[in-house]
Amino acid sequence: MRNATGLNLKAAAQAAGETGDKALMQVERGRNLPQVANIDTLLSTYGCRDQLPNFRSLLKNAGKRNWKDWWEYSFPADFVPEQSKLLLSCEASAVRLRMYQAQFVPELFQTGDYAEALVRASMPHASDDEVRLWSRLAEGRQDVLDRPEPPDVQCVLDEAVLRRTVGGHDVLAAQLAHLAELAARPNVDIRVLTEESGAHAGTGGSFTRIALLPELPTYPGIVHVRTAAHDLYYEEPDEIEPFDEVWTLLLEQALSADESLALLEDAAG
Repeated sequence: MRNATGLNLKAAAQAAGETGDKALMQVERGRNLPQVANIDTLLSTYGCRDQLPNFRSLLKNAGKRNWKDWWEYSFPADFVPEQSKLLLSCEASAVRLRMYQAQFVPELFQTGDYAEALVRASMPHASDDEVRLWSRLAEGRQDVLDRPEPPDVQCVLDEAVLRRTVGGHDVLAAQLAHLAELAARPNVDIRVLTEESGAHAGTGGSFTRIALLPELPTYPGIVHVRTAAHDLYYEEPDEIEPFDEVWTLLLEQALSADESLALLEDAAG
């Protein structure tokens, strides 16, 4: 908002009644919470005073935050990797999810048997207890789909996902039937990118685009990309824009929602 008005940090700090710009810099970087009076002044200066109720609510909740996230009380300490916690937090508060998957069913859509088969394949040395914990983690993430106001979810699956016999034919058939059930929900839209589409925009690999905080319309959200070494997160607008462009092209190249549902039902047998 400050950048949009053309103000530098010093001028904005003076408008907020700060003696120096360091305090405002710490707020802008997310290191300190602002005071309500300063928020009021800044929003008025930026011409965005209509956002004051939203910021007050955010500030109130941030100041009171002493609860544990669901994975902190459901799993052993240090079980969930630090680099994965941002993804779990964002999913839990997402208002919109856009997922492209080239290899496997996204974890938010996986059945228990399908999730377990994937864990055993990717972590062959894991104990049975560890496998169950990882499967439970995938299952816990799916609670976001059943909350009172679930996010708007759209997913593009490469047709190869429907053919890859993860866990065997029975497990795959049950998984595909589950996808068809999810696709019937009003807030879930699943599209299939068929083999006939040939070369397509998703050659760069799978990704998840998450939109957050409807009260902050200028915040672009994040893009999550999983690699063998690290979870990658993109938050800057110029980093996110290429993914949005790919997503638009994927929707154009994939089957319609109705055609995709028919294909899912047929593949499930």
